[in-house]
Amino acid sequence: MYDRLKKILPIVLIVIVVVFSILYFFIGRQYGVEYQDALYFPATEGDTTVYSAKVDGQPASFTIQGSTVTYDWGDTVYGPYTIRKDPTAAPGGEWSRSAPNGVEITLDGQLLFRGGYSSDCNLMVQEDGQVYSGLWELTYSVNGVTYDMDGNPVDPHKPSLSILLSFFQLPEPDAHRGNPIFWVLGLVCAGLAVVFIRFDDAIFRFNLSFRVKYPEDAEPSDWELLSRIFGWLLFTVLAFVSFMAGLIIIS
Repeated sequence: MYDRLKKILPIVLIVIVVVFSILYFFIGRQYGVEYQDALYFPATEGDTTVYSAKVDGQPASFTIQGSTVTYDWGDTVYGPYTIRKDPTAAPGGEWSRSAPNGVEITLDGQLLFRGGYSSDCNLMVQEDGQVYSGLWELTYSVNGVTYDMDGNPVDPHKPSLSILLSFFQLPEPDAHRGNPIFWVLGLVCAGLAVVFIRFDDAIFRFNLSFRVKYPEDAEPSDWELLSRIFGWLLFTVLAFVSFMAGLIIIS
């Protein structure tokens, strides 16, 4: 088993490095807009722009057409929401600099918000000067069900008004998967594993040289061989996990 692993693992490590390097090269070039730990990739046809992704195993998309925004998740449709820019809706006064953009948002004729918002949509202030509280709604999950702080069930996929505003502005894709730091970390772990495999006896005798007089005459015990195998497998797993983590994290 020892000799077999010594021959097979370096090949496995090389394959892992090559495959993940190719994945990082192609996936790292695919930029999208981040939302709900997913990347939404835009496509424009005429006056309609669709940002598409896959969220919780279901296809998801924001469709922006004219003054309307519709969000689809699986078979569930949210909207269409009508968003109309209106400078007279901005609260002005102390909010004239932080929330200067006036807007009115309606759904099926019902007014949801009228007021001002910041350019990054992280601040929304109602026309009367009150900060819109829907931006910071606290939730928690129990057995896969999301609740608000009053214990009422909340639809986790329903987009907030700030998200609708953000996509309404047709944001440029600026995020991607394929974190280079984790690629380097995976490469280092794979390289260390190969070094430990290729120079196993040399490393063993180098460590013994500080404790015995003639390390070149020593023979590794079964425990030593088992420890080596454990180290090889550990660094192989660390390399694989590091590469995978870099492809999951959005940068």
